[in-house]
Amino acid sequence: KPSFERFGEEAGIRFKFFETKLGEDTAELARGCEGVCIFVNDTADAAVIDKLADLGVQMIALRCAGYNNVDIRHAYGKIHIVHVPAYSPYAVAEHAMAMLLTSIRRVHKAYIRTRDFNFSLNGLTGFDLHGKTVGVVGTGRIGRTFIDICRGFGMEIIAYDKYPADGAGIDYVQLDELFRRADIISLHCPLTPDTHHMINSDAIDAMRRGVVIVNTSRGALID
Repeated sequence: KPSFERFGEEAGIRFKFFETKLGEDTAELARGCEGVCIFVNDTADAAVIDKLADLGVQMIALRCAGYNNVDIRHAYGKIHIVHVPAYSPYAVAEHAMAMLLTSIRRVHKAYIRTRDFNFSLNGLTGFDLHGKTVGVVGTGRIGRTFIDICRGFGMEIIAYDKYPADGAGIDYVQLDELFRRADIISLHCPLTPDTHHMINSDAIDAMRRGVVIVNTSRGALID
């Protein structure tokens, strides 16, 4: 809020802040506004876009890079859509590695246990990342940064992307092979009709027992 208010004042823009998510039932809150600013859990489907347009809203600004929650085609000619071009790829990739390390080394469980003065290592030993195979799904800026981090851990890297990065020195395989071979799977792809529930029962049946899945993309990639 302080950032919006500071820069809004400089630009002559006044903001209203609502805790509720945007949807067909809450679109009326935008009455009297020229634009709405939404995040990943808000909905801007055809019905919402029509309501906003009727209210005189001229722009939907997303505070995120992904726009799977916006009906772009329906908005054409009615409301302008803008989004964040990219996050810091290092911030997201490093967070993915932090979650992976927390998971395999049971850091979260160890923290809780030691707060109770229980220093037993039982169930907390985890496993080494060195030599393990990581399958990276999506090799955009974030995915490639995560790959660089994994290389530093001495991991074997395989990847899948519908549009491979030429000349990146990445070992691309088909998705079913990635599911079969990977000890760790990290998701770095947008949510589209093709990627919706890409991790389903068939995919999990094909995976190794004990595989770790890290998802810093959209939740609906996983069923």
